[in-house]
Amino acid sequence: MFDVTVVIPLYNKESFIQRAVTSVLTQTVQSFEIVIIDDGSTDDSLIKLAEIEDPRIRIIKQINAGASAARNKGIKEAKNDFIAFLDADDEWKPTFLETVFRLIEKYPEAGAYATAYQIFLKNGRKITPKIEYILPSPWEGLIDQYSKSVLKDLPIISSAVLIPKKTFEKVGVFAVNHHHGEDQDMWFRISLHYQIAYSHTNQATYYRGLPNSMCTVLHTTQPYPIIKTLKNVLQNKEVEPTNELKEYLVKVELDYAERLIRTNRTKEGYSIVKNMSTKRFKIKKVKTLFLYLKQRILLRLGCRKQRNKDLTH
Repeated sequence: MFDVTVVIPLYNKESFIQRAVTSVLTQTVQSFEIVIIDDGSTDDSLIKLAEIEDPRIRIIKQINAGASAARNKGIKEAKNDFIAFLDADDEWKPTFLETVFRLIEKYPEAGAYATAYQIFLKNGRKITPKIEYILPSPWEGLIDQYSKSVLKDLPIISSAVLIPKKTFEKVGVFAVNHHHGEDQDMWFRISLHYQIAYSHTNQATYYRGLPNSMCTVLHTTQPYPIIKTLKNVLQNKEVEPTNELKEYLVKVELDYAERLIRTNRTKEGYSIVKNMSTKRFKIKKVKTLFLYLKQRILLRLGCRKQRNKDLTH
């Protein structure tokens, strides 16, 4: 048995927060505290929380600063040496903590403990992620080459991972003032210093496309932190610059470029893609270039309509 702090960042999730907290309270092992960081919610999330009575729940309020800042606050406030994360609109299976505790016992040297998960779409469709270079369920062990395992669906998400507090002392905390890629950045930084223990069993449900979910918001104020980290690692040759590592950089840069293009920052998106070299993501590159052309045409048509409208007034 291990004592764990469960950190739940909360921002306007009144319809889902009770489900998330209940999934923790119904775990098969009960040695935990729950730290909920209210990141400036303006809905009835806190009213919904007040309906749950359990002395292990602590609610800490802060001015809205984003999911990473909320997670970092939770790390700072945690009373225990192990910290698990759960997004306020996701949920754990009853055996999540039991599973990661078993991994801790088997692999005490690991820097993180994660499990597989299921994706639940807004339309009710369920998706089982396709993860490469990790043996199929119910395999458990240490991820051998992390940079290979991320080239398709991601093996680790923020709602299905437990991290020892000492790991953060080594690799730092989550990058703040970012809306995308800060979680991938954390898992990758951990993989540079530690092995990651993994259970390829579905122990969490990730609800994609819900209101206020980061995956539905096209924030593109600055490059993903994982992009900067990957470039630094490759330039400084901190690890062997494998083809898989280079392709991982291509993968996240293509995602960022697509978001730039969709938010009408077309030239910036195109500048990332135009000279990109890839074998693994050739089709994705072509699709992104077509998206660029389509968006440019739409922007020109929009400008032309506006000019015509101005001339008629």
